[in-house]
Amino acid sequence: MMAADREIPAETHDHAEWHETIRSTNDRACEIAREKGVEAHGWIVGAEEQTAGRGRKGRQWISEPGKGLAFSLVVTPSWERRRWGWLSVAAALAVCEGGLRSRGLDPAIKWPNDILVGGRKICGILIEIRGDCAVIGIGLNVNERKLPLELGAVSMFQLLGEETDREVLVEEIREELMNVLHLEEPLVAERAWDLLAWKEEVVETSSGLRGRIRGFSENAELKVEIPGGLVTLSDPEGIRLAEPAQ
Repeated sequence: MMAADREIPAETHDHAEWHETIRSTNDRACEIAREKGVEAHGWIVGAEEQTAGRGRKGRQWISEPGKGLAFSLVVTPSWERRRWGWLSVAAALAVCEGGLRSRGLDPAIKWPNDILVGGRKICGILIEIRGDCAVIGIGLNVNERKLPLELGAVSMFQLLGEETDREVLVEEIREELMNVLHLEEPLVAERAWDLLAWKEEVVETSSGLRGRIRGFSENAELKVEIPGGLVTLSDPEGIRLAEPAQ
């Protein structure tokens, strides 16, 4: 069970900034978190275009201006700090439940921070910690007609055949995320497991170990069974589908 070391503020403020162009929504949200501390809880920063949007490990996030959805949300989780590893999973759940499944899509969470539909990436998540706040950056492919084939990506428009109101989508995801942040660890893990990608497949770690996913550890690390036992993977390592054995 997750013990709370402080309460989430009852008033989330719901402040929002939306920019035509910005370097990075996460950078701006981190500034707000530094300036306002816990008073920044619930603050949203979004943009039509990011000139330096990024994902994990500094990778560039590419989004078509005015079509994709790029926003960052500042939160002050009530969970113990050592449990903040669950934030990426919580954000993925919020996108899946609040934005995708409600529209008839069948998303899967690719641990630790991507969402797939039909094996193609539709969303990426970036978590950054600033003091008592966490900044959750979300990049979601929404109304793009075409995406570069080499990205292995897909948009909601390509799947649904119609445009989605991005303003409504942001609010639905934000509301669902606030709900998830009040859940205790076992329920977060249970809901995430139901949506986890590749549970029935052989996966490979960045260090070349091959095995099968068996569950989550106490801070959302991934347990993978390999010949000889279980290994626990932390966020930076990631996994991929293993190539068929020769």
